[in-house]
Amino acid sequence: MSQFTLSSMREGFARGVKRAAAEDAHVVLLGCDVTRSLFLHDFAAEFPTQYVSVGIAEQNAASIAAGLALCGDKPIFATYAAFATTRALDQIRMSICYNHVPVLIAGAHAGLSVGPDGGSHQALEDIAVMRTLLAMQVVLPADANQTEAAVHFYLRRLDTPVYIRFGRNDVPNFTAPQQEFRPGAEVVYQGTSGCVLFAHGAMVWNAMRAAEQLHASGIYPTVVAVKTLGDGLADPLIRDLAQEAALLVTIEEHQIQGGLGGYIAELLGETPLRPAQRLIRLGVRGAFGMSGTPEQLYDYYGLTPAKIAERVNAEIDAHIPTLINLDE
Repeated sequence: MSQFTLSSMREGFARGVKRAAAEDAHVVLLGCDVTRSLFLHDFAAEFPTQYVSVGIAEQNAASIAAGLALCGDKPIFATYAAFATTRALDQIRMSICYNHVPVLIAGAHAGLSVGPDGGSHQALEDIAVMRTLLAMQVVLPADANQTEAAVHFYLRRLDTPVYIRFGRNDVPNFTAPQQEFRPGAEVVYQGTSGCVLFAHGAMVWNAMRAAEQLHASGIYPTVVAVKTLGDGLADPLIRDLAQEAALLVTIEEHQIQGGLGGYIAELLGETPLRPAQRLIRLGVRGAFGMSGTPEQLYDYYGLTPAKIAERVNAEIDAHIPTLINLDE
């Protein structure tokens, strides 16, 4: 696989916010004392009439965002995902979603990416929380370029609550720059129909690398980046690929309950899996996070390319021995 530069998705987020603010004076950023962590410490100087400093008051920020949206602005409520989606949940549910107002909620440092900050700061439940809120769309970009594109895409046409989730650590920046964001799901690595890996966020890259490692075993998975939930746009591709596959694998730095794995299980539960078909969910299984580098945590929870490939091989050896023949 080609080499790519490393960049954090929060850098792409900052570029997207500034780009949208320069184009539309109705874009307003609410600062929650983490603007430096989001590379937006200079936003107030560049856009003084489009910035409101709220401080460490996430519940208040969500309420202010709802009020600004009702007045015609396009507010951005941005903080750590662990704080945005649980500390301010009541205000998001009642002030934003119940009123169906257009607010962009940015959950930074999501998943295991915040690393040494540990379980208190690692949002591993945020997708489960946000995707069940009525009217909410959940956006899951895979790198910095895609994060910038997604922010710009939604702020140009914001008409519903949107939650965008991205990590803290540097990841390969592999999507094309300046490419318009397309909601839904996308095949990013074309294999054969026997095995499909579904991933989101930083795990898309790990899934692509795992697919390459599986070639040594004669397995050629298709890798799908699921970029949005809540709008139904990913569903047709998921269903179509599931019709042919013997093994479906979901990969995410999130609890397997309620995340992408839970979503696909629910979706396919409406049309039951065939007797020889299996769905396995890779992620965090009923535990809080812990301190460590992102790489150490990915290894511990089985989310490195090598650990993903190892689990897929083991699943095939145990339950689907004919999968290699299907792919020949």
